[in-house]
Amino acid sequence: MKNQILILMILGILFSCSKDDDNQSEVIEMRINHFQNTGIAVGPVLTLLIQKGDNIGTDNWTKFYSNIQGFNYEPGTIYNLSVKVEPIDNPPLDGVSAKYTLIKIVSTQEVDNETLFDIDLKKYGENFVTTNTGFELLNQIDIDCNNLCNELETMLQNQDFVVGTFKRGSNNEIKLMGLK
Repeated sequence: MKNQILILMILGILFSCSKDDDNQSEVIEMRINHFQNTGIAVGPVLTLLIQKGDNIGTDNWTKFYSNIQGFNYEPGTIYNLSVKVEPIDNPPLDGVSAKYTLIKIVSTQEVDNETLFDIDLKKYGENFVTTNTGFELLNQIDIDCNNLCNELETMLQNQDFVVGTFKRGSNNEIKLMGLK
């Protein structure tokens, strides 16, 4: 009889510690900036810049290393989104811990092409500028280096940190306006 009670108690404890709470999804509001920045994941990547919670509407942007399923980002637009966030069971150590799915685009705001923004071109010695067919950001965004091409090359060769100030050009191109 004691063994049966002990077994029932153990089973009760095991079932009361189920992971139902871990699988709860939530809906959050998220803001996406009008340009992407660079980051280092498993290798160099382009990241979205986001705001969540109390940061929405501030100058604080965070690099976002995940994808949002159902969302098609277009540069030059600030997006306010409603997003479903679901935890991923047993995520890989170098992977994301949540799945993000677009519920709806709440609003969009087009940004003037003359608006200046900063992008990390080299960080901790990791160079994000490629030169296969002219200057590009990770072989994805064309860079018009304006009259700063020589200065850009020199800084990328000699410094561990390089930040470029850009404005939007035509056809997925960004125009370099200054270097830091």
